[in-house]
Amino acid sequence: MFNSQQRKIVTPMILGVNHPNSFLDAVIVGAMMDHRVHFITRSGVFKNPIVRALLRSVNMIPIYRMSDGKDQLANNDATFEEVRKVLQRGEHVLIFVEGLCIHQTTLQLPLKKGAPRMLLQAWEDGLDVTFLPVWVRYNSFTAFPKTFDFNFGTQFGKEVITEGMEVGAKMVAINKATEIQLQELSTVTNPDSSFKLPKWLLFVPAMLGVLTHFLFYVPLERFAHALRGEQYYDSILFCLMAFLYPLYVLSIGLILYCTVGGWWAFAALLLPLFAKSYVLWK
Repeated sequence: MFNSQQRKIVTPMILGVNHPNSFLDAVIVGAMMDHRVHFITRSGVFKNPIVRALLRSVNMIPIYRMSDGKDQLANNDATFEEVRKVLQRGEHVLIFVEGLCIHQTTLQLPLKKGAPRMLLQAWEDGLDVTFLPVWVRYNSFTAFPKTFDFNFGTQFGKEVITEGMEVGAKMVAINKATEIQLQELSTVTNPDSSFKLPKWLLFVPAMLGVLTHFLFYVPLERFAHALRGEQYYDSILFCLMAFLYPLYVLSIGLILYCTVGGWWAFAALLLPLFAKSYVLWK
């Protein structure tokens, strides 16, 4: 469940986003954009060849940090070249301006230099690229179900720098403009405008949701929490659910087909509705 501000977006653009909840932050913001988004992601998650292929298939671009080893920093030349090509095609690039993912509701300072470098590079290439600060907020990092809220800032461009500035001063000016907006956005909470059914009407399908999903959800939830701890809990659980839930629904359908036969197998298609009913009821 979520609340959001709606905004007409101009391309090409770099989105500067806070980073409270790992991979899920990118999923949420990317899903709400009308244009293709490419995500700048820490290089450590690309080490496994299979995982790397999967992440690259969903528009993720690795960024190398000092913690990856000083010898790895040269690989960022290829990263920034890929970003240049993405922006030349008029698409979006999302970068987490805090650099690190930490479960907190305040802005981590100082902001990193990656976003200003990408923006300055685009301007040097003659591209009319703008920068858009985005703030993502969760009601909880551990509760289920959870809600999230995000706010778009105001796009800005070359007006935040002045002619004759040194490169370092330009980076500072861009980060300062970003910081001011994100600090303001962090205090804005949007009213929940989602449609709500009466709880009594949802009670029966909600309880059916509990009964039909308990043995599927609980083991995955425990596994996600144990696998990487709280920091990446939501991201791991989301990925597990995204890949395994369709298989779960299909398995229930096959069981129904083999036991009671016929059209009863299609009753498995009610499972997502029962699950959604529980989320709305709770």
